Amino acid sequence: MRARVACLDVPALPLQLLSRQRPEWADAPLAVVEADHPQAKILWVDRRAARKRVRVGMRYASALQLSRELRAAPVPEAALRAARAEILEALQARTPRVEPDPARAGVYWLDPSGMGNLFGPLERWSANVHDALTVLGFDGAVVVGFGRLPSWAIARVRRGPFVIESPAEEARLAGRVPLTRLEVPPELRDALLALGITDLGGFLSLPRGDVGTRFGAEARALHARFADALRDPMQPAPFVEPIVMDAELEPPDDDQHRLLFCIKGALHALLHELARRSLALGALTITFELERAEPQVVRIEPARATRDGLSVLELVRLRLASLRLASPAERLVLTAEPASLDGTQLALFGGRRKDPEASARGIARLRAMFGDAAVTRARLKDGWLPENGWAWEPVASIDEPRPRAAPERGRLVRRVLSRPEPLPTGPDRRPLTRPALGALTGPYRLQGGWWVREAARDYYFGEREDGALLWLFFDRRRERWFLHGQVD
Repeated sequence: MRARVACLDVPALPLQLLSRQRPEWADAPLAVVEADHPQAKILWVDRRAARKRVRVGMRYASALQLSRELRAAPVPEAALRAARAEILEALQARTPRVEPDPARAGVYWLDPSGMGNLFGPLERWSANVHDALTVLGFDGAVVVGFGRLPSWAIARVRRGPFVIESPAEEARLAGRVPLTRLEVPPELRDALLALGITDLGGFLSLPRGDVGTRFGAEARALHARFADALRDPMQPAPFVEPIVMDAELEPPDDDQHRLLFCIKGALHALLHELARRSLALGALTITFELERAEPQVVRIEPARATRDGLSVLELVRLRLASLRLASPAERLVLTAEPASLDGTQLALFGGRRKDPEASARGIARLRAMFGDAAVTRARLKDGWLPENGWAWEPVASIDEPRPRAAPERGRLVRRVLSRPEPLPTGPDRRPLTRPALGALTGPYRLQGGWWVREAARDYYFGEREDGALLWLFFDRRRERWFLHGQVD
């Protein structure tokens, strides 16, 4: 009997993720845009938006002209990765062999073999997998079939769990699926439509050799995979068991030195287990279960993945020095975040002339003492308002400095305040500063935000009597002056 394979398909995963993040938008047309900007392209649309003639590739501002009720927001790549990891973790609890599809964000391949002793018939197992998806707030289909792409094609037109009885039934159901639901390359789809072929069955009825000659090698490989003539071996994602050590404190204690001594013993056992699995410590989470309060959790992240217990213990000591427990701890739980082992951790001798990781170790010490947000840097991002044009992100390492060309003479630097400061308005409708302002140069109009909350600002450069050059604006909606920065 042919081996089984199951396909979990979560259609339009970014759109479903946005819907889960914004439940208040449940009844509105929804779209995912590439950035929070009126000219950003639309990447995904739901059915309500499609009925309003909103299409993928449109600019957000143009789509709002078609539907004023449209709600849109970007879905960061980090949030998408976290959602995929969340789904993967739920699936690995139902079969150890799960392979996320690298080309399709919401598709997972599962091996159901051997799960009958735990879940019973395949119908019950597939229903359990679908229930796990529903608990996470996602919608999709779980199809248990015989071939990868044929089962995925069937999942594209279904919802919920479904078990295919035979390869013949799989071929029959897959052949009915329209090509427009299968993410076929547009050039190939249009060429097939010109031949009157609109479904997968018509495409598979073409001789494979003729497909390769006429449409190219990519189309021939796609034909073979949909016909289940080309089968890729499953490459399941690694199943990493959590590495946890705990220690009971009797009686409960909140002394920093005694807690550190207790953590030292548990950390030694944790690193020994990591070494047994040929792994390193990427980060350490310590949960303090308190006697008369909620648990407190701290996270320690070394400069790089390591097995050096002394360096990790030093970071723990620095964090404990600034930690104030609300109540004595009665139990400690240490959880390791494993990381792959690289060759530098096994090197016998380190470099003597220069230590490229010294800055990373220094940053790790600062983060251990004052928290992950202690060392940050500004990162530019899209934002039509000046104060929204950057964000602060944590820094884990510092790149080696490289010499730059000497700056041009006379170049001015605009130092922008993170939040504009309000200024009083004088009788002549001019801003009041100390010392007083002389002439104002402007206005330079900045207007936008009508897709969220409209703002209109008139920016000016003003020179104070002491020679300072200020950058300020008049908010036309609030009818107030604000200082936004200074030019040096």
